[in-house]
Amino acid sequence: MKTTNKKLISPFTEDAFSEPVLHQVVLNKIDFALPDFIWDEINEGFEKYWDEEVGLGNYVYFEDACLSIQRHLNCAGIMLPYDKLEIIMEILFDFIAKIPGAFLDESAMVKPKSKQ
Repeated sequence: MKTTNKKLISPFTEDAFSEPVLHQVVLNKIDFALPDFIWDEINEGFEKYWDEEVGLGNYVYFEDACLSIQRHLNCAGIMLPYDKLEIIMEILFDFIAKIPGAFLDESAMVKPKSKQ
């Protein structure tokens, strides 16, 4: 197994809801390899789910997010076992839920920031 440098990451930092931070959070908590190209597609699928399916004021559902991202991965030709995707999404949902203001009421929306 590849050893990664684990960094303590707080959901209270200004850039907590950004792709690099979310990526590091996932890498800190998984015990399997996650190549960058697969992470990039997961991130893209998550952004698409968040922007197009959740949109302004809709609820975020774990299973819907997983299925949407799985469809995105399949369209990209990536076969990631569903149980691993669920682990990744549980980590993301848990961290995002701790970010102040990440889940807002129907009058506002937050979306992950892309890589700079």
